[in-house]
Amino acid sequence: MKRSLSEWLEWQETFHLSEIDLGLERIGKVAKQLTILNPNIPIITIAGTNGKGSSVAILESILRAQGYKTGAYTSPHLLRYNERIAINNIPANDAQIINAFEKINLARGDISLTYFEFGTLAAMLCFIEQKVDVIILEVGLGGRLDASNLWDATLAIITGIAIDHVAWLGNNREKISIEKSGIMRQQQPIISGDPNPPDSIKAEARRIGAKLYQFDSDFFYTKVKDNQWQWKGWEPSWNNQQTITLPLPALEGEFQLNNAANVIAGLLTIKEQLPVSQSALADGLKKVSLTGRMQIIHKKPEWLVDVAHNPQSAEQLATYLKNNPVKGKTHAIFSMLGDKDIKKVVTLMDKHIDTWHITELEGSRGLKTSEISTILSKTLNNIVNKKIKKPMNNQSSNADIFCYNDFKSIYQHLKKSTKNEDRVVAFGSFLVVSGVIEVCTN
Repeated sequence: MKRSLSEWLEWQETFHLSEIDLGLERIGKVAKQLTILNPNIPIITIAGTNGKGSSVAILESILRAQGYKTGAYTSPHLLRYNERIAINNIPANDAQIINAFEKINLARGDISLTYFEFGTLAAMLCFIEQKVDVIILEVGLGGRLDASNLWDATLAIITGIAIDHVAWLGNNREKISIEKSGIMRQQQPIISGDPNPPDSIKAEARRIGAKLYQFDSDFFYTKVKDNQWQWKGWEPSWNNQQTITLPLPALEGEFQLNNAANVIAGLLTIKEQLPVSQSALADGLKKVSLTGRMQIIHKKPEWLVDVAHNPQSAEQLATYLKNNPVKGKTHAIFSMLGDKDIKKVVTLMDKHIDTWHITELEGSRGLKTSEISTILSKTLNNIVNKKIKKPMNNQSSNADIFCYNDFKSIYQHLKKSTKNEDRVVAFGSFLVVSGVIEVCTN
């Protein structure tokens, strides 16, 4: 019997012994059987703690503006699995993905694959079948042992480094950087975009023999007036200039300039394989979009969704809220997974939040609402004296923290109780953003 896409995914979620099983041996054998180990297509691999998704979006938008047919593999998805495999920014359809899954299942024999490994192989099959001009792979976890690292990158980009996924990557930035540096290849360019890079990035580049280009050393950016910024490289590039003036990226947050600067540096290093004009740079920056990253989905009152799920991304969100205040109150829709630094995120965000509205997330890593509220209240009590209240039954209250059974209940309450000058900000996980977008659009 032919499986639907949802049936395939449901089966994959329980097929392998563990959800995360880093390593390239199993997926490598299957890829070899599928004869997709060496596609004659430029591959750009992007790793990092934060900024990967934005960097993929910026890069893909610029390359499409130049006329290239792009294939982009990202994770996790927000609303539909198909979002993970996009050709020219259009998600692959069910039939394409199912066809790829069937080929993978036939080729794997008795080899067990994880949910992510199935998806990575499916993406490569789709991209090769669709004859894309360039493949962009977002690393799922780490770099060195991630499934996306099976293929040699023509260009590798490492965005900002922060402490996350400690159980798999290590408990400090130097160790984490070694894992992420695994996407480097000998004699191939590597862009390091962290403003304060761990020493291990340079050491690994030297050891591997990769060509390292470091932000704030080899290339720079400066924000200028009139919604413009300037990028400066290590050699004359576009129009034979070292400094070029460009429009701001159409993504909220000044930190996006760092992502854009890294992408442009990367494109300069592979200009022989994938030449891009300055007009394509500008056009791509103006047209780039990315669901769930500092995205305003409703105005008056403003509803802002952001996937901020660790201290570094929470700090960026907090900076945005500070620099773009509203006249009314700011209400948070919040939840996080149990392996994240909830206390640090809450501490960074609290000064910008008037009320917290929480619920639990689905899955084995999700915390119960009672656990979240306990962590939240203890953390907030260290800042100011705050209280927990039961769900509000359409009654006003001056409590700071409210617990709900689901996102729909939060949405219904805030829709009735907020004023036009207020702001609702949903953050803490991809699952928070997807949950809020679903209830807001249905």
